Amino acid sequence: MKRFRLIIFTVVFAILVTPVLAQNQQQDSSEGLKLLQTAFAQYKAGQYQKALANCAKVLAIDSKDRRAYVLIGYVYAAQDKLKEASDSVAKAIKIDPTDKEVHLLKAQYDYRRGANQDALPSVRKAIELDPNYADAYWMLGKVLEHKDQPKALEAYQKAVSINPQLFQVYAAMGEIFESQEQVKNAAESYRKSIAADPFHMAGRFNLGRILLKQKRLAEARELWEGRTSDEDNMRPTFVVELTRSENLKRATDAVAQKPDDPVALVDLGFATMEGESWVIDFRQERAIVHFKKALDLKPDDARAQYGIVKASIQLADIRPENSKKVDVELARLRKLDAKLADEMAQYRKTYTGDLIAVPPFKVQ
Repeated sequence: MKRFRLIIFTVVFAILVTPVLAQNQQQDSSEGLKLLQTAFAQYKAGQYQKALANCAKVLAIDSKDRRAYVLIGYVYAAQDKLKEASDSVAKAIKIDPTDKEVHLLKAQYDYRRGANQDALPSVRKAIELDPNYADAYWMLGKVLEHKDQPKALEAYQKAVSINPQLFQVYAAMGEIFESQEQVKNAAESYRKSIAADPFHMAGRFNLGRILLKQKRLAEARELWEGRTSDEDNMRPTFVVELTRSENLKRATDAVAQKPDDPVALVDLGFATMEGESWVIDFRQERAIVHFKKALDLKPDDARAQYGIVKASIQLADIRPENSKKVDVELARLRKLDAKLADEMAQYRKTYTGDLIAVPPFKVQ
């Protein structure tokens, strides 16, 4: 949504500095325009109440000065008062319903507050006013995305056919294709997004995750190395997933070369066990198989027993009835290495696999 924020700023700025947009041009050089300019400066400085007060003064001079209503909307939106922002912009539209950008502005406010039923007429009106308005088709796709993916894709495709540089739209299309398990189309959309983005980041990590699932680790690593930013609003982050995949590959290859090497087996066990605490896939049980094989080869391998204890603690969090098994395995570890046993005893007290907080979602 960053580009849409830029659109809003452009709308407000243009309205404030371009007198031809005023309904009362003969008064533009007088007190009304000065008050608007002051209010705009106050808005940028975060002085929202002062900005609103000056907008009210403008409307006292001329109740049909739509610029004031647009700026009021912007001030409310900056405070996340999106219903008030939408209502104010609606007043500006009532005064002059011919400005496509103000219709798009209202659609964005409604979309951001989850009122898609209100956003849809506004964005359609913007398209009616300008059938080649790429940003409006982009907004239409956003509004339709969760209700009608085929039509959302049509809107996105129309947007990029008008403006091929809308890299965010390619990324949005990729996400829809991915949700439909159209992996090839998703990857193609992400690649187009990367190519169009001047910073080459849009869709990069999404594409990287697809490559990880396809075991194309070298290509995924190349994507990471070519980044221009580390920002990743998904959890686990792409680099964490990449590192885990690479570690698992190395450990798997090492065991393939030396299947009876206890060190390699323990490494594979720990690599197998890596994952988010809230993900229940019983990877710990798969890891224990490798740890036990290492112990069969080397019965006094404290590191292997340490792995079994750690995995057992995590499993007991899912299945509390397995708590007694943790006691047994911890006692075995204590015989091999008291220091490691103390560490695991503390880990047992503090470990929780519950989802304490919702993982960050994608910022639009």
